[in-house]
Amino acid sequence: MAKQVTDRESSAESVAAAADTHTEKVRQTFEEQFSKHLRSKEKMPDMGLALALVGRALRATSEALVEASSVHDAELADDAAPREARDGAAAELVSRTVGIRSTVDTVYGQAGLKALGLDGRTPTDSKAILEHARNLIKQLADPELIWPKALQSGVKLSPAVWIGELEGPVKRLAEARKDVAREERELQATGVAKAKAMSAQDAMFSGGAGFISATLALVGERDLAEKTRPSTRRAGTTAAIEEAGAGAGDSSVEIPK
Repeated sequence: MAKQVTDRESSAESVAAAADTHTEKVRQTFEEQFSKHLRSKEKMPDMGLALALVGRALRATSEALVEASSVHDAELADDAAPREARDGAAAELVSRTVGIRSTVDTVYGQAGLKALGLDGRTPTDSKAILEHARNLIKQLADPELIWPKALQSGVKLSPAVWIGELEGPVKRLAEARKDVAREERELQATGVAKAKAMSAQDAMFSGGAGFISATLALVGERDLAEKTRPSTRRAGTTAAIEEAGAGAGDSSVEIPK
């Protein structure tokens, strides 16, 4: 899991734990300090409960971020197999096409290469080699294809054999490219979900940790208030983590294009 997520999770837990631990003290101290300022018919707010509720909200948004990050990480891991299948099929097509090109060049020369559309450079990009191989199959299967005069006598080529060699990797590459495209869409979706969860966590942490820190300071827990104070530079983390260098790095989330 990315450090930008684990730093946020640690900060949220430390602030929520501080709220849990000092709920009763905050309630009592707040009442002692401010009950004398109540007016007629006014009721003393339960600041301990307020502190606990904010702590729970911090944990909830943190858990949502961790879950979204885990889903995104799992989606990243799923991408490896389709990409390997795509690259393997593309490499096989390149190899077979180059072999056919070499044979045609030897037997028929440049005229034979031109007749089959092989006179240019063999592409290696998966999309380009797929189209290149499909066009080659189409040319080889064309009953009206006119072969030029062979440079070597006694040599006869069999287009049907080449077609059979190309059709398998063409099919595998086409399917693998669809799988990769689907995985890329899914990766983008999980990346967007992670970014939204991180944004929600940062907003909650900024207000929630700020509230808890200020409340602790108000009841005299100034050292703890300083430890739970949100950083003004590293979103979603405490100033203490920032000062310790644990929040170093870019706090943004990358969205697949």
